[in-house]
Amino acid sequence: MNHRVLVTGASGFLGARIAAALAAEPMVAEVLGLDRAEPPPGVPWRPVVAGLNRLGDALPRDWVADAVVHGAALTSQASEADPDAAYAVNVEGTRAVLGRCQAWAERTGRPPRLVLLSSVSVFGGGGEAADEATPPDPRTTYGTTKLIAERLVLDATRRGAVDGVVLRLPISTIRTERSGKPGAGFVSDLILQALRGEPFTAPLPLDHRLPVGSVASSVALAVRAALHAAPGRVLHAPSLTVSAASARDDVARFCAANPVVTAAPDPLVDRLVAGWPKRLSTLYPGWSARLTELSLAEVIRRHVAAHAVA
Repeated sequence: MNHRVLVTGASGFLGARIAAALAAEPMVAEVLGLDRAEPPPGVPWRPVVAGLNRLGDALPRDWVADAVVHGAALTSQASEADPDAAYAVNVEGTRAVLGRCQAWAERTGRPPRLVLLSSVSVFGGGGEAADEATPPDPRTTYGTTKLIAERLVLDATRRGAVDGVVLRLPISTIRTERSGKPGAGFVSDLILQALRGEPFTAPLPLDHRLPVGSVASSVALAVRAALHAAPGRVLHAPSLTVSAASARDDVARFCAANPVVTAAPDPLVDRLVAGWPKRLSTLYPGWSARLTELSLAEVIRRHVAAHAVA
């Protein structure tokens, strides 16, 4: 089948990589990438520059998606700073996507697959691990808006408006772009600065463990969820568990000198991650098989090889 796929948030770090991966799939005929920001020239998808609130007007009138990867969202720190904007983007933006999907379903008689990229932030009860059966309990604006978006997608699925799948992601590492100071995703910054021989100050205690997964695994699982059968409506990208101390030790294998990593705990970051499980686990290990890494060292090794660092 020659799928036509819409990716929202396609100019973002993760969205751009998902759009490119989908465009490279033999079963995909066309990818439209929606974002308020212009993508760089030469991207392998068809850019649509618009916000989610203009989704209906921005897409070609006769264009119908077979699948949608909904990745557009306000980030965790931005959501805490501006809750109204978080609800406008993360909740009302999802409602706009669902409205367009329902229109396509009514036109074709076949609801499109909708993959909502959600987050570990829907959890807040702590614990060693959370799987798909663990009750969500968000403690932040971002987590709350993400959980509302999940419920909207699942309800639309019940009504037959979409064929929905919620994909909960851990912290994505290694992110090579950042617009602000390191927050919950500081492991990427730690690794990159250590590889450059620069000291790093972590915003959490050195032994605070977080659920971390590679960017590559998040992209691969999003593509799999968009194009292939899923074993459940809510799926987890299984994660590693990583602290600043363990990341320092792992990246040291690739550095000329031992990395210098200290901690200056930031109360804002601590509140963002309070209650997160230390690891995302899954009830469906076969679904994500061969798409996730066994160690952070493996993630770093692949990054080093790809970027010729050393």
